[in-house]
Amino acid sequence: MIYLVEITAATDSAGTTTVLRFSTEYYTTGPAESPANTYYEPRVKTPADITRTMFANGTTSGSSKVGYGVVELSNMDGGLDYMVDYGFDDRLLEIKIGNHGDAYSAFTTIVKGTMEQVEFTFNTVTILARDKLAVLDLPIQKTEYAGTNTLPNGVEGTTDIKGQKKPLLYGQVYNISPPMVNTSKLIFEVSNSLINDVSSVYDMGASLTKGSDYTDMTDMMNNAPSASNYRVLKTSTGSYFRLGSSPVGLVTCDAVEGASASNRTAAQIIKALALKAGIDSGDINASDVTALDSANSSVVGIWIFGDENGLSAIDQVAQSIGAWYGYDSAGAFRMGRFELATGAATIDIDEINILSIEALRTSDTDRGLPAYKVILNHTKNYTVQDTDLAGSVSVDRRNVLRYESKTVISEDATVKTQYNFASEIVRNTLLVDATAASNEALRLLTLYKSRRRLYEVRIAYDPDIAVPEINGIASLTLDRFGLDSGKLFRIIGISSNYATNRATLTLWG
Repeated sequence: MIYLVEITAATDSAGTTTVLRFSTEYYTTGPAESPANTYYEPRVKTPADITRTMFANGTTSGSSKVGYGVVELSNMDGGLDYMVDYGFDDRLLEIKIGNHGDAYSAFTTIVKGTMEQVEFTFNTVTILARDKLAVLDLPIQKTEYAGTNTLPNGVEGTTDIKGQKKPLLYGQVYNISPPMVNTSKLIFEVSNSLINDVSSVYDMGASLTKGSDYTDMTDMMNNAPSASNYRVLKTSTGSYFRLGSSPVGLVTCDAVEGASASNRTAAQIIKALALKAGIDSGDINASDVTALDSANSSVVGIWIFGDENGLSAIDQVAQSIGAWYGYDSAGAFRMGRFELATGAATIDIDEINILSIEALRTSDTDRGLPAYKVILNHTKNYTVQDTDLAGSVSVDRRNVLRYESKTVISEDATVKTQYNFASEIVRNTLLVDATAASNEALRLLTLYKSRRRLYEVRIAYDPDIAVPEINGIASLTLDRFGLDSGKLFRIIGISSNYATNRATLTLWG
């Protein structure tokens, strides 16, 4: 087998890039191939040592993890010293595998990611690899308020909000506190993008009356609403509302983005957030988006105001319906709902390829025991208000405003018959409908009320056969742990060492 390593590097201060090509053995592409007649230096010591996990170790929910690994190149002769000042961070790294005599087009991509940095020692160049999910580990909103208002005009604020990130809205949200971007004309910005509507505006929790929408920025600047009214302007560069009279206290609002409910699903918002964060549209697996919509098409919503990064934002949306997301080895951005393994296995594991196996404790519940209750928070209240409310605010609305969210519970007390210490699972979601939340709570209870097993299995694999992907299905057969007849498991973690053709799989089921 031959491994080809292709590294994109910036070679000068102008950002000029070139592709550096290395291999485990001598290799040159053919004259009719693309790239043609291209030589790969045989300097690869470790073709790839890559680790990917869905979530934190031993869990099947929560924060998604960025895959990482290393590639090592031999530099005993100093032949790579010219690279020492090149820029590699956030540049493309691609690793391919093929057989002796194969055409370049016959090589298979096993890693398509990015790099954090490259480290030089006297004899070795070490490439610190990351999967392309690393692009999400940055603030998702880059646009800031310029603070350039010439009052009474402008929507960029003055020194009071200069440098703050502009807000972003996806889906449907309740009781957010948008920034005032024009203090003279009482203008607030809901999102630095086009939204569907600002359905309600509140002053100290009391509803204001909605007037007709503005037609453009000039209309909003020149025409104030009536007293105790508000009017909305929606544009592709920003969506605002203007008050007709000075507020008595804190101003909040309910708002919705997306032309219809089908645009406000977790799958659609994950896609939109990924694009906003800088993920290339061609990387996103379209069939995954469709499949996740089919699995759960409930409306969710997220409002971002500050330095929140893409991972955090997408994690909140994904957890709302028990979804996962990440890059596969070929560089495609994938997503799906996390579920018990069913169907055909993508890899069979037995005494033939098992090198070692360890039974671990799951971390989804306390002590790894089954759950008898799922508590699901939904309909997030972005601004908790327990005091300083207008006298006209009803008791029912006061009870809503004093809590961070609403809650549904799904419970099966019979689980405690066998497991005295059976525990509760508490999940925060961005779902906005109680029925949708109840359905998800029941689904999670069904998933976690049975005893689930976690194994870490080290296997030898045939390099001609691709290592399975995260969320793949493994069939594990062993004359231990009741696995004599085989059992299907979900693959939630993979650590691959391509130099030794070994992989460690974390299996859940």
